[in-house]
Amino acid sequence: MPVAVIAHAAFTFAMAGFMLAVQLVIYPQFRSVDPGGLPGYAADHARRIIVPLAALAPAEIATAAWLVLDPVDELATAAVFAAGVLLAIGWVATGLWYAPLHGQLQSEPHDSANIDRLITTNWLRTALWLARAGFAAWFLHAAG
Repeated sequence: MPVAVIAHAAFTFAMAGFMLAVQLVIYPQFRSVDPGGLPGYAADHARRIIVPLAALAPAEIATAAWLVLDPVDELATAAVFAAGVLLAIGWVATGLWYAPLHGQLQSEPHDSANIDRLITTNWLRTALWLARAGFAAWFLHAAG
């Protein structure tokens, strides 16, 4: 089995698990924070969440690029491309929607609507990474 497929699957599965933990555990905790403490809590979250993301995200992106730049014969080019498009959409959404929303939580008074918006809309991003995990599993099977 090609190393690129294994590495891509490992980092994609890790990111999907990370997204599930964020969606099911971390983001709902924002609702439990005292309204006066929310900006500090959100800032602390932003400082801490960057550590696992700084390890996982570049590795997932690099291994996705590896599959594109060094194609594996057993993998359909369209499937590799579709998985890459999902990755791009996920990171563009993170930069354009989620990062500013996190910034609002850090800098503005408590707004439960923003917390609800974060949790509700993040289901889309979580589903996107779960779809990527599905592609990664398919790639493992096809290349196996």
